[in-house]
Parts: sequence; structure tokens; C-alpha cells
Amino acid sequence: MSLVIIVAADAAFEQRVGRLLSRRNGDVAQLWEGPLATAADVQSLAERAPAAVILGPRLGKDNAFNLAAYFDRQHPAISVMVVAAPGPETWQRALATGTRALISPTGSDDELRAGLERALKPLHPRSDTAPGNAGAPVGNRAPARVITVISPKGGSGKTIVATNLSVGLAARSPGNTVLLDLDLQFGDTAYALGISPQHTIADAVSVLEDLDVTTLKVFLTRHRSGLYVLCAPDEPAAGDSISAAAVATVIRLLSSQFGYVVIDTSAGLGEYTLTALDLSTDVVLLTDMDVPSVRNLRKALDVLDMLGMRTPTRHMVLNRADSRVGLTKSGIAAAAGTAIDLEVPSSRHVPLSLNEGQPLLLVNPRSPVARSLAELVERMVKPAGGGAPPARGGKS
Repeated sequence: MSLVIIVAADAAFEQRVGRLLSRRNGDVAQLWEGPLATAADVQSLAERAPAAVILGPRLGKDNAFNLAAYFDRQHPAISVMVVAAPGPETWQRALATGTRALISPTGSDDELRAGLERALKPLHPRSDTAPGNAGAPVGNRAPARVITVISPKGGSGKTIVATNLSVGLAARSPGNTVLLDLDLQFGDTAYALGISPQHTIADAVSVLEDLDVTTLKVFLTRHRSGLYVLCAPDEPAAGDSISAAAVATVIRLLSSQFGYVVIDTSAGLGEYTLTALDLSTDVVLLTDMDVPSVRNLRKALDVLDMLGMRTPTRHMVLNRADSRVGLTKSGIAAAAGTAIDLEVPSSRHVPLSLNEGQPLLLVNPRSPVARSLAELVERMVKPAGGGAPPARGGKS
């Protein structure tokens, strides 16, 4: 049993922490009643031999980080968690002061639980192996399916496909699917899902050197379907500072914990998309019923072949397949140099669902578009090697 002492927080927060700790290994929480302003105060607290100390919001951010730094120097065996609004500057201060976990004052139980796991990690090591290459098994888990959705042309419906595929997989494997928005300048998966994320991939990458599975979970947003989402930055400029190496690290961490990782991308084959494809098990290739889209798709396939990216299983999706534009499906397949695996019809319900932030698979599952997208979900649920589908990643 481990003791967690809570400083400068109210009784309601203490009860939340106590409730979450009780679900672990019998850990308990206590509220620190006295002051914590001098070295003698800290020594008195340390003599209780807590595993972790939570510095609550009533201390103020500056006092909390000053105390965290003091604990780090004088009592390094005690993990410190600071309650403060997360952000790039706050995370940098957390790293500089040895703070083991950071939680927003308005954070959810999931965020608080992730912070507690991180703060108590030295005492309760996780059974997971360290993240390796995407798709590598963790413990007894089957390899993750890392599915990247691409199209050489903008406006082809990538986000509609990626979001509906994600919620469909989440319905089949609750808590085991995550969607990563890699359109770092203009990503809109949050809009398409009707969610308001507190954190984005930019926040996660800002603490890259200290990023691990537990920390990364803090930056995820949970959708009502059970899907987890790592959203694109709110501002286009924020994406410019994210490196391809950082993207690879994030994908590997996600694939070490989730059975399904779906990646939405920007148009074309930019650096981030190529990084994702290099770590993918599957790629969904999307094209429209028009000559430029088909020609660009053929060029993209030629590039992938030239780069030796033949490992990801390819799924060719023809969007707006019922459009009467003088092209035949057989002609499109011949021009693209690949068979069409799935056809998605046109529908006025598609822009309506996007504008309302309501994926079609959830609000209109019997529509022709939703049925086609459900077929794509089934293709991904079927294991590539004939074994069991990827198992749940053990999220708390």
C-alpha cells in the first residue's frame, strides 16, 4: 500500500483521488492540513514517507513548481504531481522542476488517473513492454493495425472516411481505437466528430523527451463512441514545429497501447504522411470519379512503389462512385493500376453529418454511405494473418 498526500486542495478533490487510488493496489490518500512553506514543513511531510505528493491549485502555479523543485532536490524518492492548467510553458516548468505528473484543475477522472499512474510508476511498474516499432506485439496482445488514410487530392473525403472508420472500429473494440489527425495545418477531425479537445499533438510533442504511454494519454480526447482522438493543432503555425521524428514517436506509442490506430492525413504525400505510411499495416487509398484524382492516385502509387512501401495492405476506395461524369469504374481501375475494393456513393447526408459533427455510422447507419463505410470497418476487423483481432490495450 502506498500513501499519497494532497496539499492545498479541497475535500472533493481528495475524495476523487481516494476513489481512484482505491481501484489500484489499496493505495490511500490523505489531505495535508498544515502549512507547506518552509524546509521544516516539507521535512514533516516527508517523514510520513508518502509515495507521492499532489500540490493542489490553492498553492498557485509558481509556489507549486518551487516546491516541486525542492522535493526533487531534497526528497527525490517522493514523486510530485502539480495541479495546474497544462500548456507548453507549464509542461516545460514541470520538466525543469522534476514534476512527475501534471493535471488540469478541471481535468476529467481519466486525466487524473493517468497522472496518478505516472506519479506512482516507480512503485507500480507497468507490465507493458517498452514501445517499439508500430505493429509490434505488447505482452500477449496481437499486433496493432495502423491504418493511414491518404489521397493525393484535397476534398476527396479523407476525414469523413477516417472518422467513420474510427468510430466503427471503436464500436467493435471499445476503448481500443485511437484516431490521429496528421493534417497538422488544417486538420478538422475534431470538427467532424463534434469534440472540443483540451490538448493537441502539439502539446504532446512539446514534452517529447519525457513523453511515454502514460503521459500521452493525457493529451487524448475521448469521443462519446469510446474512440480516443489526438487532434491536430488549433493554429496552422503550431504544426510547423513538429518534426517527422516526433510523429513517428507518437505513432509508436499509440500503437503500443491501442489495437487500432487510424491516421487522417493532409492531401498529397508530404513528410508526415510518408512517416505514417512507413509505420502502417494498412493504407486506405481514396480517389474521386474525376481524371485529375485518378491520375494523381496513379502517381502516388508509383511513388510508394519506388520508395519500397509495399508492406502496408492497400485498400482502394472509390468515393462518389455513382457520379455520372463520363468515366467507368473499370476505366478508373485500369488508369490507377489497381483494383477497386470499395465503392462509396454520393449522398447529401455526408456534408450534413460533417457540418453537425455527427459521424454517419452513428446517426444514420442504414444509409448507403454508412453501409459502404461499415464494409471498410469489416475489412479492418478481419485479421490479416487469420488470427484474432488486435486485443484491447489494457487502458484503465
